Amino acid sequence: MFEFANALLAALFLAAVFDMVTALKQAPGRGFARAKAAVSGLWRKEHYLFGQWGAPWRQRAGEWLFAIGLAAYEVSVCFCNSMARENWAWVQGTLAPILDWTAFLCFGVKILLGTRYTWRSLGVAGCLYFIARWVYFNCHNIWWIGLVVAVLAAKGVALKKPLRAYLIAGTAAVGLVVALHFAGIVAPDLVSERVGEYRGTFGYGHPNTFGGLVFGLTMAYAMLRAKKVRWLDVAVVGALGVFLWVGPASRSAALSALLLAVLLAVYKVFPRLFGGRHLTKVAASLVPLVAAVSFLLPLPLVKIGPWNSDFGPAWLAKIDGLLTNRLSLTWSAYYLLDIKIAGQVLDDWPPLDNSFAFALYQFGPVMALIIGVLFAVAMWGLARTRRIPELLCLTVMLVYAYMECQSFHLTTNPTALLFCGAVFALAPSRWPGLEEAPPERE
Repeated sequence: MFEFANALLAALFLAAVFDMVTALKQAPGRGFARAKAAVSGLWRKEHYLFGQWGAPWRQRAGEWLFAIGLAAYEVSVCFCNSMARENWAWVQGTLAPILDWTAFLCFGVKILLGTRYTWRSLGVAGCLYFIARWVYFNCHNIWWIGLVVAVLAAKGVALKKPLRAYLIAGTAAVGLVVALHFAGIVAPDLVSERVGEYRGTFGYGHPNTFGGLVFGLTMAYAMLRAKKVRWLDVAVVGALGVFLWVGPASRSAALSALLLAVLLAVYKVFPRLFGGRHLTKVAASLVPLVAAVSFLLPLPLVKIGPWNSDFGPAWLAKIDGLLTNRLSLTWSAYYLLDIKIAGQVLDDWPPLDNSFAFALYQFGPVMALIIGVLFAVAMWGLARTRRIPELLCLTVMLVYAYMECQSFHLTTNPTALLFCGAVFALAPSRWPGLEEAPPERE
């Protein structure tokens, strides 16, 4: 996807040039005054790129393209990256490239032809995309560029239809893999062992891969129910959490899903708890708090033996054990890995499950800081507009990100679409919602 990343950046630059030429032709006056009027109009007025032709249907087509892109991406990851690829060569050799290019092309066309921008919003998002693309070229993380492009494509879209496509396609693909697994066709005997405990893989290479995919579908379901949370929805989320605990024993995904069920239940019983005037400050402060714990808690660890688990002091070693060595792995990264300004391809050791530590080393400190700021702004914006169920989903994703690095996978983290308003520097009242696209500024 390196070619796509470059082509999208070049097309955005070409669109800006086209906008400027068109605006100069239409602006009144001469010389500097004419240029100033052209730039002022582009800066303030939302418009489609490459001209305003077909405006009535470009918005609708953009929404369909975004939904199709999400569905294709879900099938590509949920099916083509399962162990079905070991059974049939065409899964990775033919089907996966077709689905990947379908998804990226749908996102790309939506960004270029199906979205209205001001130069202000396009400039902010364009700069962020330039940095994200730079990082992608250094770290080669295909999941990262997929997440970035999908967030850019989410602008101006009512999220209900795309999230339904995401949920239906993902559920169908995961269900097919699980059915093939129990039918004895796809990896029927593949299990994972952890301290004497055997964990089912359900047709995937690792229990946590399956757990992450189911957790992503759980989050999508919860986001779809954000307008009116029912007790049935709480029960569904809780049941999926229990399944993740007893099925693949994917503890991070299970605990996060169960936490989401508890928070939704609390919100349903005590909605006024989430209406206080300090909610925005509390919500925004959670991100730097978790980041601080991620980076600072491993520092007091001391190596006291030759084995990977030989760490002290005793109280911190117990916490490290509960977190499946996540603290000691971060501590090891401090001593074994270099930090590159724009990211790098990481070695197999040490594996970094904590998303904050993972972002620092894989994406570099600049992108890691940007991600943290966007996360905090997204939390603040949702709290300010009292979109509480979506805020709770982001809060749970923050907890999950402390334990896993799969938060940078769109198939695990559909809540990343809620970053869209922050990426384009929009007012929280104009961020994408479920039922209707945000109002366009004329």
